Amino acid sequence: MKRNAKAGFDTNKDLIVNLIQADLKHNQLISGLGSLDLHTDSHFLGLHRAVSQLMGIEESRSDQWFAIYDTFLENAHKHPISDNPNHLLTVAQECYDLLCACIKIESHLNPKD
Repeated sequence: MKRNAKAGFDTNKDLIVNLIQADLKHNQLISGLGSLDLHTDSHFLGLHRAVSQLMGIEESRSDQWFAIYDTFLENAHKHPISDNPNHLLTVAQECYDLLCACIKIESHLNPKD
């Protein structure tokens, strides 16, 4: 995985976690609409691009990173919907932590990337 050395994703942690949280909440809405047989294919926000950019991930370089992110989105509907502003914040934090671990592991396995 190629990582941008200037990314400094630790300094953007709160922003990244908030973007993940917003994507999770939006995906809950999309999943709910889909369960009502409403067409939702073109209504995804694509916040993963902003998150990956802030974390220094090139979209074509880390299948594992994107698989982790997608898994969290796919499972967002399993959490109850809430109007609490902190709703899904702990889930977003868990996602962020695993994404960071993925970056660290892939950087260790591929130090020359």
